[in-house]
Amino acid sequence: MSVTKLRAGLDGAMDAIVLSLALWTLLYCLGLATQWSLWPSGWLWLVATVTLLAWRVRAETSAAGDLGFETVAAQPPQPAADGTSPRLPLLCAGIALAAVGAVAGLFWSKSAFPAAWGAATVAVALLTAWIWLRLRATGAETEPPLGVPEPRPDDGGLWAHLGVLAISAGLAVSALFIHLEDGDDAYYVNRSVWVAEHGNAAIRDTMFGAEEYISPYGGGIPIASIEAQIGVVAHMLGIRAGTATYLIAGPVFSLLAGWAIWRLVRAWAPRRVFLVYAASIAFLMLSGDSTLGNFWIVRMWQGKVMAICFLMPLIWAYVTDVVESRRAAADRTEWWPVFMLLAAGTAFFGLTPTAVVWGPLMSTAILLAALLVRSGQLAIASGALAVGPVLSGTAVIVFSSDVGGKDPAKETLTAYESFVRVLGETNPMVAVSLLGLAVAPLLVRFGTPTLVAGSSALASMAIFAPGIMPLANAVTGSGPILWRMLFCAPIPVLVGLLASAPAPAWLPRGRLVPALAGVALLSGLALGGRPIWAYTDHVGPVWVDTRPQWKMNRSARDDVALLVDQGVRGDVLLPPRQMRALAMYSTRAFPIVPDDWFIDNIGEPQAKTEARQLLFRVAEGDNRNPSIPAVRRSLELLGVDVACVGSGPNGPRILAVYKRAGYGQERRYGALRCVTPQQ
Repeated sequence: MSVTKLRAGLDGAMDAIVLSLALWTLLYCLGLATQWSLWPSGWLWLVATVTLLAWRVRAETSAAGDLGFETVAAQPPQPAADGTSPRLPLLCAGIALAAVGAVAGLFWSKSAFPAAWGAATVAVALLTAWIWLRLRATGAETEPPLGVPEPRPDDGGLWAHLGVLAISAGLAVSALFIHLEDGDDAYYVNRSVWVAEHGNAAIRDTMFGAEEYISPYGGGIPIASIEAQIGVVAHMLGIRAGTATYLIAGPVFSLLAGWAIWRLVRAWAPRRVFLVYAASIAFLMLSGDSTLGNFWIVRMWQGKVMAICFLMPLIWAYVTDVVESRRAAADRTEWWPVFMLLAAGTAFFGLTPTAVVWGPLMSTAILLAALLVRSGQLAIASGALAVGPVLSGTAVIVFSSDVGGKDPAKETLTAYESFVRVLGETNPMVAVSLLGLAVAPLLVRFGTPTLVAGSSALASMAIFAPGIMPLANAVTGSGPILWRMLFCAPIPVLVGLLASAPAPAWLPRGRLVPALAGVALLSGLALGGRPIWAYTDHVGPVWVDTRPQWKMNRSARDDVALLVDQGVRGDVLLPPRQMRALAMYSTRAFPIVPDDWFIDNIGEPQAKTEARQLLFRVAEGDNRNPSIPAVRRSLELLGVDVACVGSGPNGPRILAVYKRAGYGQERRYGALRCVTPQQ
């Protein structure tokens, strides 16, 4: 198979996966509305996915072999009438402000943030405007912006593609061995467990009981479908949902994310495409101190991470294709990328409820690019992407009391806190990130990709201007997740593009810009890089395990497996680690507190909430002198069927409290010592 057919076949497979995710999301929505079992839908989805894969791979390889795609070849520079770049002051000011933003990043602090954010935001706006003016003045979409005529790269050749496949496979393997526990999994994996064991897409909570309480995420409809999809796959394969989550979904989407980033790099990089790709992956692998690294292969089983790493790069690639790609044999508009954006928008909200705010922001950036290039088709594409997120967001707002938390206004991060959450606080890495965002229009292949990249960076940074996030929170109630808006720009790819910085012909020997960009990139990675297998930003700890396993404490999983397998049912009070593990292992028994973050969100009477909080403190050993009558009342109010302690030093003391509160008939389950209510 030729390199062209290899590339086309793999791109077609990626399209088929996006279509498959969109189809499942629609099947899930139907099951959510009807509450019928999703298990038969799983077989329909599987057959459709195989068919889509065969169709798209065949269609793309045939097109690549027979017709190919017509792309505009690079032309020599066409200077403006006066022989100089139009609005040269814009270029100079933009580069100067980009430098200011990067330097401010080296002194990253709350006081330096306004200069860093302001300079970088204005820089990308000025440079995008300069590119737009140059396009209008020259009329040549392929003129390199700094006067260096270079042909469109040939996607790096066969070895580059094989290298990307090898790196992507390495990412998949790494995802199996890097171990990071995450508190959100008590909710995500539990939803998969419920579907695997019961079949229906539960609208209400399944962590604290069998659909007894409202959903802990705003009390509304759970629009994300990926957890149910993983649960259906687990049921079809006859395995535990945790196995399907951690040992199948994680590595598979890590592999897919590797190719998705490559597809965007090929669409945007003007030169040295494999080097750009390698730099992008290296940046992510060394972003352990930031959420850029935390939302990477160490958490790839979560839908929001799949959306950021797999779907978002494809969306920007589709946007670029909307204007650029057309069949060589037919002089007509190519609508396939527009349809793919419609499908991507549907898959988007199926992966994460954050699509409710991510989708409209990305759509706004696409619309800005459409206005700049005066493309009606691109404007339609921006609307196509927004259809799924807007409709699902409307449903969430209508049927939910909140989005993302009980009191979003109190949990909304400031602009500085948001940038710290995403970029971290390691100064060299922050500086490199800000530089990539600020000079995005100068790094991307000239023409439509330049304006698309500039619009993505500008939109994702401008939303942090004073007053905008409070307004968005007031409209959507999404305050706790608005910090994620910076993810709308493909920061890793923009940073990687520093490796392809152009060499302006008007500079001495044409080497200064790429040399400076290379030094900045390498310095940032060398001085500020924190490997994701040794660091993490806000949860942890993270370590490399000796074998693939579930991303939870192994002994806690073994404890709850023994409990469930030996028939323990009902409401169970365990040590905190075991209660979280139980929520992710089975819904045959229910932990009193699967995670203390969720206690306030399930809409139960205040007395029960206080009882859970008391028992949680007792179970973790924080309450050293509990009131025995209060413990007894809490156990009775919540109807605790079994209370267990672990083998830790506090175990005997806690077990004595349970016995004094009226529990006895001690029984051992492995390392657990359990008691039940005395008759």
